[in-house]
Amino acid sequence: MDQQKIEQLEEEIKNLFYNAEITEYSHSEADAKEFYQLFWNIHLKPVIEYSKQMAEKYNADKDAVWLGAILHDIARLTDEEPHDEIGSEKAYKLLLEKGFDDKLAETVKNIILAHRCKKYQPQTLEQKIIASADAMAHFLPPFYLWFAKYSSKTFPEILESNMRKIERDYNEKIFFEDEKKMVEEQYGILKNWATYKA
Repeated sequence: MDQQKIEQLEEEIKNLFYNAEITEYSHSEADAKEFYQLFWNIHLKPVIEYSKQMAEKYNADKDAVWLGAILHDIARLTDEEPHDEIGSEKAYKLLLEKGFDDKLAETVKNIILAHRCKKYQPQTLEQKIIASADAMAHFLPPFYLWFAKYSSKTFPEILESNMRKIERDYNEKIFFEDEKKMVEEQYGILKNWATYKA
């Protein structure tokens, strides 16, 4: 494990999020800065922490999981979709540029490709860990408030899309029963909130 090398990359990616350019989500440069700083703090940091804990718990490839967590949303910096497919290629190239070996870079590429559980489904333990951690981070209280703040959707549209996301994340993206239990209470709270009718 090259902990120092991965820590350095994590700091570089954090700095990219802290100094991101204006995006379609932002109304001003200040909004863009806040959006991406919060993206790091509210989403990426928890994904990294959950992933590292699960890698230890389930005896997964710790380097691949850590790097997959750091880079899983790298395409979000440039608002490119599908961000799993584009991000997997960007991450692969970045890891090779940073001197990581091809086998590890390929493993991380495949982790990122499967993290959304859409076109590509997680097959390996490491892929399932990142998909689970990504979903679990969506159950932290600030996530949906942060997401709604930058949305151009109406309030009913936000509730409807959040409900779909909450259900999919809980039922299709968390692959481990212990971790599902960890977010079960928050799942119930968010589900009640998202189904609220005025």
